Amino acid sequence: MPQDNLPSNGVFDSLRKLCDTGLAVLHNRLEIFGVEVELQKVRLLRVLFLGAVAVLLANTALFLVTATIILLVGESARVVVMAGLAVFYAIVSGGIFVLLRKELKSAPLPFNDTVSELKKDREWINNSQQ
Repeated sequence: MPQDNLPSNGVFDSLRKLCDTGLAVLHNRLEIFGVEVELQKVRLLRVLFLGAVAVLLANTALFLVTATIILLVGESARVVVMAGLAVFYAIVSGGIFVLLRKELKSAPLPFNDTVSELKKDREWINNSQQ
């Protein structure tokens, strides 16, 4: 009887292939996770930098506008104008904080693609067992 027709390793060869496939899938998912971590890091640094620059420039502009307005009004109205500007700035900053909070809550979850791929893998495994 020729031995060419017999399976070379049978169960062990199938197990090795299954492990190899499982490791390849895990490797793929870890690469997706790594890319997403890098994207989140770059996005966070960009947002922090732009936010810091915006706050610095906005504070400078706000100070200069406020000083100009106070210097232009008469001395008798300066206290009233300063109080009015303070109330106005408080209302505007409150609105901005509400918008910022809304923006942060509506952002997509970090690592959403990785979680999605893992869910697909679980569904595929569950469907293939039935």
